[in-house]
Amino acid sequence: MKRFFSVLLLLALLFAASAAVFDLVCIKKSRETMNSRNVTVNRIHSEISELIVKNGTSPSDIIDENLEGWQERFGRSAPQEIGFISADGGGIFLAPAESSNALCALTDGSGRTIGFIEYTFPSNSSRNVLIVVNCAFAAAFLITAAAMIYVWLAVIVPFRKLSDYPERLARLRDIQKLPESRSRYFGKYIWGMNMLSDVLAASSKRIHILEGEHQKLVTSIAHGVKTPLANIRLYTDAVRTGLYSGQGMTEEIADRIDRNADKIGTMAAELMSASAASCGGYETEIAGFGLKELAELIYVEYKDRMELQRIPFSVECKSGCVVESDKYALYRAVSQMLENAVKYGDGNGIKVTLAKADEGFSVAVRNRGELLPEKELPYVFRSYWRGSNAADKEGSGIGLYAVYETAKALGGSVHARRIEETSEMEFVIFIEKP
Repeated sequence: MKRFFSVLLLLALLFAASAAVFDLVCIKKSRETMNSRNVTVNRIHSEISELIVKNGTSPSDIIDENLEGWQERFGRSAPQEIGFISADGGGIFLAPAESSNALCALTDGSGRTIGFIEYTFPSNSSRNVLIVVNCAFAAAFLITAAAMIYVWLAVIVPFRKLSDYPERLARLRDIQKLPESRSRYFGKYIWGMNMLSDVLAASSKRIHILEGEHQKLVTSIAHGVKTPLANIRLYTDAVRTGLYSGQGMTEEIADRIDRNADKIGTMAAELMSASAASCGGYETEIAGFGLKELAELIYVEYKDRMELQRIPFSVECKSGCVVESDKYALYRAVSQMLENAVKYGDGNGIKVTLAKADEGFSVAVRNRGELLPEKELPYVFRSYWRGSNAADKEGSGIGLYAVYETAKALGGSVHARRIEETSEMEFVIFIEKP
């Protein structure tokens, strides 16, 4: 906003400077014209006085005979008309060539005033030009300023509100939609971004499901290979001890079986590694950010959802400190805990609390609802594990495991606890100082 007003002020100064320069040029030119006219009047008046003294000719005749010659000689400085007004003596009266008329006294050889000569010039329109041009400058400034204000209010301000949405959508995927708008500039853009948000949310959910199925498949194959692998090794040991020697089995065959067993073992190790990597391969982008920024992000993205579901929702940040971590990875982890709070809570309240400690900082999600048995708490962050309260709920059992892996990748931990006094479950991510 300050930059906009600075530009507007600069524009006003530019127009004012342009108008001032134009006025100065016009005033200077007008003064030069008036000075030139004064010089011309003095010269013509002197010639008329000399001719009267020398020839005794009537001033009117002298003017008639010489007017065209004076106009050719003095050009634009020459008067358009020269008139003689006779007088019967009196004092001397002089008038400078101001505006478009000059009136000068005319005397004879004895110094007696015989009349007055009026010099008439074309009207000086510089004042009118100044007024018109200054009004034009003022009108141009007002039109330009109005156009800038309109562009600022109709385009720039709304665009600033929308500018960070694509980045948030890329980082968070399932986020709050933009409010619908009939703006001629951004209505279609908002509609398109909301459609993209729906597509990405659906794709993210499908990918999440497929990743779970992939992990189940890989794990089942890895565990399935272990049984034939153990049997092969038993057969190998049996051959080596001579159990099947009477059936033509030799040590060479046993060695081949052993090599195949090693290959199967290698495959099993690779499958287990792939299973772990599919769930634990988290890339982090560590940077400094304020805890209040994370709190605001969580509140903005979830407040409308909670209002629609009529769930009391609050986010409290107990410190304004700056921390070093991955803000968006933390948001995704908190988002998963909030989804669980909505799914397994009773809808009577969800609270998020962010706090700073000497050893690091924490983000806690607390919700009212059915409490998990104490004996199940050690297992809630295992992959594919589902609690006793999940019998009629959809899910794959890897949401809290993803939270656990995220906290681990950020150098922290996650914990769950029962609060029996208030019938609440609390899940806390604690990130230690690097």
